[in-house]
Amino acid sequence: MAKGPAKVGRIGDLHNKITEIMLTALEQIELAQAAYDPADENAIVPPEVPAPLLSVMVKFVKDNNVTCAPEEGNTMSELQTALEAKRAKRKARVGNVVPFIDTDE
Repeated sequence: MAKGPAKVGRIGDLHNKITEIMLTALEQIELAQAAYDPADENAIVPPEVPAPLLSVMVKFVKDNNVTCAPEEGNTMSELQTALEAKRAKRKARVGNVVPFIDTDE
């Protein structure tokens, strides 16, 4: 076994494999959800993403700084525009600070 830090390529391979495993797990759950028939008496509950798996996936995405840019005309785009306007408005305000004005001049 080699000692020392792992090579960047090996870490990249591991990252890719973890990503593939997570995507495969989600695909399997989606297939099970598509095949779920609530009329089937043997189907107890619809298939869901297990909370621990979802938690790991969210952390993986966050740790890798994955973000999303919504397309124009999308409802998320409208939300993003509204949030940006709100942020700009907040930055324009000074807050509860009252500027000092010298009235003796």
